[in-house]
Amino acid sequence: MKHFIRIVILLVIFLGLSFQSQAVTSFAKKYDMPCSSCHTAFPQLNQFGRNFKEAGYRIDGIKNDFILSPRFSLDKSMPISAVLVARPYDKKESGDKKVRAIHEVELIFAANITNDWSIFFELEAEDETNFEPVIPLAVLTYNYSKAINLQFSYGDMFFSDPYGFLGDHFRMTRGHVKVIDEAFGGADNGGKLRSARQNVSTYGRVFERLFYSVALSGGSDDTEGEDANIWSGRLAFDVTDQLMIGGLIVDGTEAESNRGFSRIGIDAQFDYEQLRIQGAFINATDDDIDMSEQDNIAYSIQAMYRLVTSNNDQWVPLIRLDNFEKNDGNDGNDEYTELTANLSWYFSENSKVYLEYWKQLDVPTTKDEDSRLTLQAVVVF
Repeated sequence: MKHFIRIVILLVIFLGLSFQSQAVTSFAKKYDMPCSSCHTAFPQLNQFGRNFKEAGYRIDGIKNDFILSPRFSLDKSMPISAVLVARPYDKKESGDKKVRAIHEVELIFAANITNDWSIFFELEAEDETNFEPVIPLAVLTYNYSKAINLQFSYGDMFFSDPYGFLGDHFRMTRGHVKVIDEAFGGADNGGKLRSARQNVSTYGRVFERLFYSVALSGGSDDTEGEDANIWSGRLAFDVTDQLMIGGLIVDGTEAESNRGFSRIGIDAQFDYEQLRIQGAFINATDDDIDMSEQDNIAYSIQAMYRLVTSNNDQWVPLIRLDNFEKNDGNDGNDEYTELTANLSWYFSENSKVYLEYWKQLDVPTTKDEDSRLTLQAVVVF
């Protein structure tokens, strides 16, 4: 415990000294706007940020002014952002204490390359893979109109979604939201909704308040998209400026085993002043190895509050409850309930340090409950 307290003190001193060096992303540099123009609590998006993302990282009336040729352009600033993740304390009840001074390094290249095309490319290396560089996400988008956009990507099938719960790139915590982090019956090559895969999709808003996306995807972690036959659809309706209600459907067949699977879900997001509540429910059906059918459900609900103090410090407490089943757990045998509590301090608009406690509240009788305490810093510049 003494070592943990020392780590906290040293980290706070370091962050305090770094406070004057505000981290800004390439988009903020390009448009000379604060990160809070698009974000509530980074990386969650506000309404302006959702419109910016859907439009291929463009703002109406603002043009690129660094032209390499009539057919190709780049942002006036180098469109590269970097992310450093430090995890100086990480202790799971069932495991050993870990000190990950540098846990992950990311480079993000995102830009408009013509008036109609945009790219988003991520390169990362982390300690869990011996810092071997990998490409978890690559996206090329053709923005034809507000109603019709074509997207070609290697990443999760709902990357185009601008709301903050179905995409792992909007994650606020160390732990993943379980509705997108479970393989359920495992028919999709053990894949999850957040798993990387090859996708061809279209998205947009035919009506101002109605977002849609439709995608054809390959199997989980299949970099070649062989025999791609996974279809997904997404609708999100802004009932008011504060309330979104949506739904999703995924249907496909695992290429090698011919096991079919589907995911049907509903989700919602509600904003009231500095409070944001998000939730999702998913029903998953998978063919087992013997082609019998498994049914599992999962739900996650998360609440966060953005508190700005008199000296402009930003604190964001967050709490999330996840409940999910595995292996046809409708009889309660393979059902889990988990609690995540997180307190983040933003020492700049898009960089933070947080303390997170994760606890399993309910597990199958054959399992032991576990817990985890993590101190983590995320610096974006």
